[in-house]
Amino acid sequence: MSHDDAVFQEPDIAEALGLIEPVVAELVEDLPACQFSTRRFIEVLLGNDEYSEAYEAALRTFELYRENGLKILHGQVIATALRHQQTLAFVGFVHGEPDHVDPYCHSAWWRKERD
Repeated sequence: MSHDDAVFQEPDIAEALGLIEPVVAELVEDLPACQFSTRRFIEVLLGNDEYSEAYEAALRTFELYRENGLKILHGQVIATALRHQQTLAFVGFVHGEPDHVDPYCHSAWWRKERD
C-alpha cells in the first residue's frame, strides 16, 4: 500500500446533501420553537413517507455497507443540513441520555430559536 492509499479521504456528501437538505429545511420550518436531539429529529423525519424516501435516496449515494453509509448520513450530511438552518442553534452534544443517543453519530442538541 502506498502512502497515498493510506490517507483518509473525506466522503463527498454534496449529492446526499442536495437530496436531504430540502426536506430538513421543510421539517425545521414546520417545528415550533423547541429543543431536540439529532436522533429525535431523524425519527420524526423517518415518520414521513416523502422525507423517508429522500433519506433513503441520500443513503444510496454512498454505495457502502449500509452501516457505514448511515454513519456518514447521520454524522455529516444531516448534521450539515441542520447547521445550515438559520432558525437553529447548536446547543451541544448529547451525553448520558440513552433515548437521545444516535447509534450512527455523536448526537447533538439543537434549539429552534424562533418560529
